[in-house]
Amino acid sequence: MTSTQPRSDKTILFERFFDLYYPSVYKAIGRLTGIADKEEVEALTINVFADLWMHSDVLFSDERPTAFLYKVVLRHVFGYLKKQGFDEHILQLQNTLLIDPAHYTPLEEPSKESLIIRWLHKLKGQRKP
Repeated sequence: MTSTQPRSDKTILFERFFDLYYPSVYKAIGRLTGIADKEEVEALTINVFADLWMHSDVLFSDERPTAFLYKVVLRHVFGYLKKQGFDEHILQLQNTLLIDPAHYTPLEEPSKESLIIRWLHKLKGQRKP
């Protein structure tokens, strides 16, 4: 039995958003996590879009929905990496990505060692030759 109710504007807007950004999100997740298994990348990508759908009010009220998309992707990527125990990969991404760490942390309280490593990386980047 199919529904004869028209789709809402929100549903249509989200479908367009999904069609436009799914390939980019899929590629970004694969690259950021290093996952080789296509089904695992797809599952994580679907989780991102499910999260976006649940927060579509924020997604479509934001002036820059792509910035919100980026934040959600990062939360899922870092959550996956943390669950897998890839702490070094997490640190590498945190030192590389162009986003305030407050958007994807705290996944947990950082260890003193990780804080020292981040501080040393920042100092290294500030030194003049």
